[in-house]
Amino acid sequence: MKKIFRNFGFLCLIVVTMLASRVTTSSSPTSPAQIDPACVSYCSSLLYECLLEGGKNNSHDHACISVYKHCIAECKH
Repeated sequence: MKKIFRNFGFLCLIVVTMLASRVTTSSSPTSPAQIDPACVSYCSSLLYECLLEGGKNNSHDHACISVYKHCIAECKH
């Protein structure tokens, strides 16, 4: 039961991250380069897999988020 709630929490984190990235790009004064939705989906799946592998290690979570940010940055190019 704990694993279900933990996985649900990770899924919520991914959704919030995706929504936050859309809000920040849509509210910017200049028009940003469009990001391929397939690339964002791929980065989100990398984040989810990374978080599942790390367990409850807080420093691992930060490393996973760094990987996600780097992946999103690559999507913009």
